[in-house]
Amino acid sequence: MYALCMSSKTINISLPEELLRKLDRASSDEFTSRSDFIRDSIVRRLKHQKVVDEWGDDGEWETIVDFRAINPIGVPSKEVLSALKQLTK
Repeated sequence: MYALCMSSKTINISLPEELLRKLDRASSDEFTSRSDFIRDSIVRRLKHQKVVDEWGDDGEWETIVDFRAINPIGVPSKEVLSALKQLTK
């Protein structure tokens, strides 16, 4: 942890309630404190690092095919594969 190797100073910040709820949820999901979560986020930002998820990306997704336009209640896998094959042609 970053805090273990440097002296720390307490600061106060103001956050909208919704952002605070998201912070608490995210820090809980990662089994860390608010302070550690914020500290880690600041360090990553200062180092121009992005958080990478288990698929190796930074969590930014692009919609290539919106299957809801085909059928809002679901699309059979054969139709999904067919649509994806069309993209590669």
